Amino acid sequence: AFHTSLMEPAGGKLLKALRVRVTDMNFPRVDVYTNVRGGPQKAGTDPREINYDLAAQVASPVLWQASIQEMLKNGITDFYECGPMKQLKAMMKRISQEAWERTTSVPV
Repeated sequence: AFHTSLMEPAGGKLLKALRVRVTDMNFPRVDVYTNVRGGPQKAGTDPREINYDLAAQVASPVLWQASIQEMLKNGITDFYECGPMKQLKAMMKRISQEAWERTTSVPV
């Protein structure tokens, strides 16, 4: 049910938890790309605005391809997948051969 309307209550709980910690958060120094937006929140964006994206992502479709295409358009050339699998790298191959070649999987 992740990324569907069934998760909206969980998104609300996440937003509430993020609001409690917002004073501990810094304004980002770089653009932050979110799957819910398919593009970046610019460096310097108020963390509260980013928190809305994080909470919305729980119940929203993943805009992975749009996010990656926007990164490529904005000059991002290197990608890193952190985790035990290579699922994201496999998806990169379908989006851009060049991006796939410049994606590094980092096991953690």
